[in-house]
Amino acid sequence: MKAFATLAICALLAAGASRSAAAQAPGAKPVKKAAAAATEIPHSATAHCGDSTWSSAASQQGACAKHGGVAKWIGKAPKGATARCKDGEFWTSAARQGACGGHDGVAYWIGKKPK
Repeated sequence: MKAFATLAICALLAAGASRSAAAQAPGAKPVKKAAAAATEIPHSATAHCGDSTWSSAASQQGACAKHGGVAKWIGKAPKGATARCKDGEFWTSAARQGACGGHDGVAYWIGKKPK
């Protein structure tokens, strides 16, 4: 029984590893895979998939369809966004000090640096 369980786990891992990273919602392009230690969120990302890849799909429907589903939908930047946080959330305050506090820090800034 123990050998069967080990074999079943190996089969599941092999099946998961063979999934195509290119298969997503129609019109969506796969975005680079996130690193295990430090995730770099791509500027075009709108969703974080269950298998740690990023999607640039225009809507939640079908996004990450072959990547474990949408783990977190972040969408497009709202009007007035000044930064994107490392967890995918957007920051809308003009103040840079404390930006993305509680959101793992700033992934990148949007727009021009304030004077």
